[in-house]
Amino acid sequence: MKTLLWKLCSSYFLLAALILTLCLAAASLLLQQSVISQAQDELAAQARLLRVRLERQDAAAYGGICAEFSAALGSRFTVISAAGQVLADSEQDLHFDNHADRPEILAALAGAVGVSRRRSHSLGKELLYVAVPLRRGDEIWGAARAALPAYLLDERLAYLRGTLLLAAVPALLLAAAASFLLALRVSKPLQEIEQGVLRFTQGSLRHRIRITGPLEITNLAESCNRMAAQLDEQSESLRKQLALLESTFRSMAEAVIVLDPEGRILRCNQAAGRLFSFDPSAAEQRDIQEVIRLADVQQFFEKTIQQGGGATEDIITISAGREKILSANGARLRSESGANAGALLVFHDITRLKRLETMRRDFAANVSHELKTPITAISGFVETLRDGALHEPDAERFLDIIARNVQRLRTIIEDLLALARLEQEEESGQISLSWKAVRPVLENAAAICAKAAAEKNISLELDCPDTLRARLNAPLLEQAVVNLLDNAVKYSSSQKSRVILRAAQEQGGVLIVVQDFGCGIPREHHARLFERFYRVDKARSCKLGGTGLGLAIVKHIVQAHHGAVSVESAPGRGSVFTVRLPG
Repeated sequence: MKTLLWKLCSSYFLLAALILTLCLAAASLLLQQSVISQAQDELAAQARLLRVRLERQDAAAYGGICAEFSAALGSRFTVISAAGQVLADSEQDLHFDNHADRPEILAALAGAVGVSRRRSHSLGKELLYVAVPLRRGDEIWGAARAALPAYLLDERLAYLRGTLLLAAVPALLLAAAASFLLALRVSKPLQEIEQGVLRFTQGSLRHRIRITGPLEITNLAESCNRMAAQLDEQSESLRKQLALLESTFRSMAEAVIVLDPEGRILRCNQAAGRLFSFDPSAAEQRDIQEVIRLADVQQFFEKTIQQGGGATEDIITISAGREKILSANGARLRSESGANAGALLVFHDITRLKRLETMRRDFAANVSHELKTPITAISGFVETLRDGALHEPDAERFLDIIARNVQRLRTIIEDLLALARLEQEEESGQISLSWKAVRPVLENAAAICAKAAAEKNISLELDCPDTLRARLNAPLLEQAVVNLLDNAVKYSSSQKSRVILRAAQEQGGVLIVVQDFGCGIPREHHARLFERFYRVDKARSCKLGGTGLGLAIVKHIVQAHHGAVSVESAPGRGSVFTVRLPG
């Protein structure tokens, strides 16, 4: 493809060459006219000189005079009578016809200067003839003619034309140079504008085109600069919006997946990768069945495409042996023309919410049950006393039962309030932790439980270094240890048993262990042991005065310390509760 410089240069050069050719053609015509006119004038002057010479001589001398003039001037001279007879000629050895019909003779005999260019019958070549009239008084008696071979005129004209062409060569070179410079003057600024626009297209929108030249080109450059500035502003605005959208997209807690109509993943965020266990950066342009191997997800995508509107569905999945409940929302995407462009799928893990709903329902049912039992007992025995049993021997026993159930209600309410307070303080960050010695906390807890242990003849053994320290809240940690010790004492199966309370430093934190040698807990109960109101043996727990909230309180206290609690137990082999606090 030819460049603008080449096109402009060739156009200017062709235009200059055309003008120069026209000028040469016009000059050639002018030269031809000038040469012929000059030759005619010269021949006319020679003919007049001959006429003057002839007027002074006799007819017998005409031949010598013509020969003399021809030798001196190089032209052919002829004297013709009015009748057309050749009286004398510088070419004396030729045979002459009558010249009365010759154009130049006719004009001369008519009194004018006759001019004619024609082929000579006597010489057999083309000549230029000029004839003037010969007069005697007022009478024209003949004509004096001068002639010149035409090839001499052609040679002179060819020489002049060659000289003109030679002079045109430098002019043509100058025209070529001027065309190049003129084309360069136009194309160079345009090339600079082209390079500037190319840099704009490559993203360098802050680059500016600096050129000088014609007003139209500078205006074009300024227009390009203004366009680049506007594009830069719009691009910056779009970049900020895109960065905001991308940041929002990546930081969303919900899993978002954008699919094309064939089910290939166009975009997905980090939450989707975490939820379905895949790398988001490697998932794009891959089929959703290949990335997420869940038939329910594929069916939900197809349902979204078919429905066209919004689709909502709960999907239950099993991942690493754990059940997940996902709330799926889908919408079909459309292009500007209204064609199907794919689907947008949003997944939210509602497993915890579902569990909380279940726990709330269970909690309400358990609270109702736990409160209903003592209230029913109190109500029943109060009615019995009102009906006349107040003065009977069993009245005292009835009052003891009422008092025990009142105490049970008080304990349940206190534990519920303690749990609510723990949750509130944990959520608001009001629980303060500080570096303190662990042994005083364990000694206070052991002292609180010492009386209950002594009544069952159970020994409490404490093993904790004096130097052991941890970040803790002393009253809360003491309550947790008391709950664990209380359970250990209650569920120790025989007299003269023992409960071991020990603490030690481990890699990354502090370990607090409460071990008993009681009845133990079957493994199937371990996962739910720290739930509210959950009991392994409900009858025995109620008999021993348990509310079913002690271990739930322990779990919340340990979580407030950013730690974890676990249990190891087997029927007939006792139980080991372990609290791990971070160092």
